[in-house]
Amino acid sequence: MSRGYSRCVQHAWLCVMWGLLVTAGWSLSTSAMGLEPGETGQQGPATHVGQEGNTWVLENALLKVVLEPQTGAWEVLDKRAGHKWSSVVEDSKRREVLRNFQKVGNDGLSCETTLFWRDNKPYSGTVTLRLPTNSADLMMTVDMPDRDVTFSNQRFWTPLFYRSEHGAIAIADYCNGHLYPVAEEQLPRRWFNTSRLDMPWVGVCDLKTGIGYMILVETSDDGYVELRKVQKENQSAWVPMIGWSPSMGKFSYPRKLIWHFVDKGGYVALAKRYRAYAQELGLIVPFSEKVKANPELKRLFGAPDVWGNASLQFAQEARQAGIRRLLVQGRMPPDQMREVNELGYITSEYDNYTDVLPVDSEDKIDRSHDLVPQNVVLQANGERMKAWLTFDKKTQFMKRCPALWVRTAQRDIPKILAEYPFLGRFIDVTTAEDLYECYDPAHLLTRAQKRQCGVDLLRYVRSLKLVVGGEHGIWWAVPYVDYFEGMMSCNAYFSWPAGHLIPPKSKDESFTSPWGNKLPPWSEYERWGIGHRDRAPLWELVFHDCVVTTWYWGDSSDFLLQAAPEITPKKDAFNVLYGTIPLLWADRRRGSWLDHREVFLRTYRNTCILHEIIAGTEMLNHEFVTENRDVQRTTFSDGTVVVVNFGSEPYELAVGDAKYLLPQNGFYVKGPRIEQIRRLENGRIVTTIRAEDYEHREEE
Repeated sequence: MSRGYSRCVQHAWLCVMWGLLVTAGWSLSTSAMGLEPGETGQQGPATHVGQEGNTWVLENALLKVVLEPQTGAWEVLDKRAGHKWSSVVEDSKRREVLRNFQKVGNDGLSCETTLFWRDNKPYSGTVTLRLPTNSADLMMTVDMPDRDVTFSNQRFWTPLFYRSEHGAIAIADYCNGHLYPVAEEQLPRRWFNTSRLDMPWVGVCDLKTGIGYMILVETSDDGYVELRKVQKENQSAWVPMIGWSPSMGKFSYPRKLIWHFVDKGGYVALAKRYRAYAQELGLIVPFSEKVKANPELKRLFGAPDVWGNASLQFAQEARQAGIRRLLVQGRMPPDQMREVNELGYITSEYDNYTDVLPVDSEDKIDRSHDLVPQNVVLQANGERMKAWLTFDKKTQFMKRCPALWVRTAQRDIPKILAEYPFLGRFIDVTTAEDLYECYDPAHLLTRAQKRQCGVDLLRYVRSLKLVVGGEHGIWWAVPYVDYFEGMMSCNAYFSWPAGHLIPPKSKDESFTSPWGNKLPPWSEYERWGIGHRDRAPLWELVFHDCVVTTWYWGDSSDFLLQAAPEITPKKDAFNVLYGTIPLLWADRRRGSWLDHREVFLRTYRNTCILHEIIAGTEMLNHEFVTENRDVQRTTFSDGTVVVVNFGSEPYELAVGDAKYLLPQNGFYVKGPRIEQIRRLENGRIVTTIRAEDYEHREEE
């Protein structure tokens, strides 16, 4: 049994003691009985596999899966909820879609299906399905007799249809998590490479009843998720479809999925199922383990991530202002750096092994320079891959092949550390960019091998006893990274050039990227980027106790003070709810330290004292408290409960006999080691923070 599920049980009673109900439901109930997700307390009958009339059936105590060979339609009855998930067949004229059925072992069956056509010739594959006894997991594998066949993007399997006003598609799409309504007229994004999903799964759930299913893509390096709007029985809804992409132009290897079904718990249950899966893969490496390898990592807990003013003066002023921990990004003289380290802070700097400019000899190679074109990624079309382009379009970087990342880091970082006593290092791009292939025979890479190059680089940096940061976040990097910048943001919806660190002057200002793409309007950022009603902390529900997350540096807590100052307290509220840290700027061009220091310090106090305490805890649950989703609650494994009101109207929260009126972005936090409240008192906003060794009161 995963340690995560065990912790759910150990701390469930603490949550009740604090007067608020833990509704993790499914995850708690299975843990309480010592079971993995999807199992029941009684040993059910063995899985039945066989024919029923014209259909084929797999059935166990929890699920009944029915396949219709002629059209390829299928359905899944979840016996626990009494709900039937039915597919939608877009081409009902097709015949013998599934054929040549055979039993496989005691709990599976296989069949043939046409995967694609080329030159009027069908190319078939074998689909194998397994339904283990007492499991809510349907395992699915597709393979081809000739894995070397030329292959292109192909949709796979018929989607399951669900229409409800409470239905949502749950996905961590370069964001902590979105809940896209299945009944929405239009969705802003419809295509996602599974190789660049933060976690390789997509789910459908009902936010009211909690029923749902997940498609967990086990072979995610070469695939995609497509959201398609389909019709069934005079209703339309968005559904996720899985597709497979070629590996080096070929089918190459068997592709695998897990369909997991939940009868309650919704997106929380789905996230916890993925956590159990990640545990099996060794991805759940909690801070309790990471700190043993690097005790300096404790300095990260409750440390705001600050760019733009790497100086001893700034660090000393921060200490005098009451900032107990700090992540200072940038280089300063070594003697000053040692003094900053002695303050209990982390000194770190930017690093990047991906984007390079050309040099003409091996001895000049460093982190930002390499031989061009020979050490640059060669694409399938014969062109060398371009990388970052400056906003003025004057400087074009090239993409160093990932096979050469580690050799470059091994040349650079030890030299730097010999002179500068850094305690941390921020590795840009590696965990933010998608996987890709390299066709240069000197450094040939599949996407899977490219992913391993990222692991190898981060593992090396970690071996130097540094606190390791990465841009954005992705599942495979969690064991090797301590914090991710960008997980709290939703980059696809920025209406300004956040990557180029250009803040908007107003919400109406429009921008075009250097690549010629018009950036989205502010309204998209307002709803999908920073909106609270269509977001959920899917990432935190899986990895909160393993890695710290914060905002993107071009979407920092204080980046929009000119265009939208109201966003800063909302981001603070998100940090409190998710148990994460802020990212702040301290230079003259942007940020709050120099011109709005009270904003900087308020953000620190309201978010970081809490994070010091709960950084190493698992997020057990997230829920929408009110129908309009303005009020939300999270629960952590140490018993800490957080309630936040994002709504424009005050919300009266009752906790036992006490009542608190929470203003917009107000919060109530109660745990064994902290009590923190931002409430209305006599028409004024009052914030109080009481922890073991900290107390603060502020009236705004």
